Amino acid sequence: MNFQGNPIKLLAVLAVLFFYSCKETKKEAFSERSPSPSTKNDSITRWIDSSLHNTLTPSEKQVLLSKAFDELKKFPDDSSKMKQLSNISYYSIQTEDSLFFRTMNKEAIQLSEKINDSTALGEAAWDLALYFNTINTKDSVLFYYNKAITLFSALKKQSKVSKLLLNLGITQREVGDYAGAEASTIKAIAIFKALDDKKRLSDAYNSLGAITTSLGNHEQAIEFFEIANTLMQEVSKNNDVNTQIINNIGVAYKALGQFKKAEQNFQKLVDLDSFKIKDPTFYAKILTNLASSKLEQGTSENLSPLYQEAIALQHENNNVFSGATAISSYAIYLAYKKDTIAAVTHALKAKKLAETSENTESLLRSLDLLTKIDPKNATAYAQEYFAVSTRLQEEERQLRDKFARVRFQTDQFIEKNELLEAQNNLLAREKQLWTALAAVGFIGIIAILIIVIQRIKNKSLKFEREQQEANQEIFNLLMTQQGKLTEGKKIAQEKISQELHDGILNDILGIRLILSSLNKKNDEEAVKYRAELIEQLASVSEEIRTVSHELNSSSHKKVYNFIESVKSLVEKFKTATQAIKYQFTYPKDYNWDAIDSDIKINLYRILQESIQNAVKHAQPNHIFINFDILENRVVATIEDDGKGFDTKKLKKGIGVKNIASRLKKLNGEWIIESSLGKGTSTIIKIPLQNHKIA
Repeated sequence: MNFQGNPIKLLAVLAVLFFYSCKETKKEAFSERSPSPSTKNDSITRWIDSSLHNTLTPSEKQVLLSKAFDELKKFPDDSSKMKQLSNISYYSIQTEDSLFFRTMNKEAIQLSEKINDSTALGEAAWDLALYFNTINTKDSVLFYYNKAITLFSALKKQSKVSKLLLNLGITQREVGDYAGAEASTIKAIAIFKALDDKKRLSDAYNSLGAITTSLGNHEQAIEFFEIANTLMQEVSKNNDVNTQIINNIGVAYKALGQFKKAEQNFQKLVDLDSFKIKDPTFYAKILTNLASSKLEQGTSENLSPLYQEAIALQHENNNVFSGATAISSYAIYLAYKKDTIAAVTHALKAKKLAETSENTESLLRSLDLLTKIDPKNATAYAQEYFAVSTRLQEEERQLRDKFARVRFQTDQFIEKNELLEAQNNLLAREKQLWTALAAVGFIGIIAILIIVIQRIKNKSLKFEREQQEANQEIFNLLMTQQGKLTEGKKIAQEKISQELHDGILNDILGIRLILSSLNKKNDEEAVKYRAELIEQLASVSEEIRTVSHELNSSSHKKVYNFIESVKSLVEKFKTATQAIKYQFTYPKDYNWDAIDSDIKINLYRILQESIQNAVKHAQPNHIFINFDILENRVVATIEDDGKGFDTKKLKKGIGVKNIASRLKKLNGEWIIESSLGKGTSTIIKIPLQNHKIA
């Protein structure tokens, strides 16, 4: 049975397309208005997040959002409060309480105007468009979409503008403004391409395909649907089938009269695993489309089970709107099967459901069928069909006129902004030009002054060169003399060092040995006295040895085998304090002898003093020493597990003052971390950049 020649049947086919593509996209559109990030009190965020649970009833969601709003009122009016209030306005749409939503939305608008937040004001307008879409007030939907677009266009927020244009195009298509819908969607596509947003681009091409079908160009519509499907496959992680796009392709083939291809697309969806469970109402719509495609091919197959399953699923899910569509389609099938009584019964039932759910397309389809299968009441049905059709056309005309005025005002505003922007750009270019000319003039004057001054200077250049040559010669003589003085000083230092080390030090050691032999006497007082002398001589001997090494020129040139010296120091402490375990670590791939000798000498002394303090005061079981090079600094760490101390009561004795003095000379720093019973950690940091590598 072929319905191609019947305009009412074609209207029914297009209605199916509009319903499926638009209805799903509306759902998508609601999620397009992304909530603002939460930045306020944790309890407010928790209440808002809790209201999103699908298991809650609208009234339960409203209670949670009311708590969040009451808590939010305690905070000052600022951007953080604005973001939370914007979220509450957005989510309050789901409470299905018009008064509550309008109150929250009004609060959001007032605060955004108070703190001059144009972004929040645009989002509030977006929320109003979504709200009016839920109650099917299309003129208000168009108005607030345009208002939001105007605000976000002024802010140059292209991502938001593109999403709004896509939603606007869907609404324009619903009211029959196909030219406007096409223009809005094409603008959205251009922005999505620039943003490389393939997911949104797929949605836009899907919507453009539906618009093109409404304009009667089904072949091009299929091309757009295929583009949408390809883009969706590119962003899909699991190569999932997009049921909405495949359904639209099937409906477009059906409108072309290619019913076999239409059937193949619908059957592909019906065969999907878990599709019926995941989305039973949409599955029921696909069943209706599949049955209708088979009917158009004049199949002898019993299609009643398909229609009946679709009707049952819509009834189970309380979907009156789609139920009317399924029943009216089933009535057409029954009429085809010559079951006139059942066809009339189902057509009347579909008519009643269509009136209840304001499903105008199904209402017209049912009335058209009744005029053909119920001759007795055909005149009344025809008159009612004409009245409904006329009213629908008038409503669409009024909506298109109203929207045309809104669009004209919006375009005027955008053009005004573009004109102002162009004027500002022109003024900016003129300013840049005058600035460049002034700069060129200034540079020219400076150049002339430089030339004049240079000519004056040239007169004395010869004299200055001769004077410089003479000064250079004098400088060379002074440097030669200074070198000789330095060499003499070096020789003198080495001689003094040798005399101290080989002469005086050896004599003192000899005296120490003599006194040690005399100490064998039994006189207690003499023994004690001589022991003190020996200790003093040992101290003097060590001091002279230190002075000797420091006077030696090699100490100021470079300290070789620095790591070995540190190891030797640690070994000495191991021998003297066998109860303490020592550990020394360092990066073996670093050339420690290349460090400036001042750093090495002072670091050695600091390490010696730190270990001595730990042994003397901390009573540790372990001492750990680590050298490292971090951020162009020598970092030395000395840690012990001794008894520790309160760093606030650190006594600044000679040892501590010496360490501080040495680090100050090297631009270094140190940190002591300690607490009672938890040991002590000393961290030494000495920069390398202020010292040249030897």
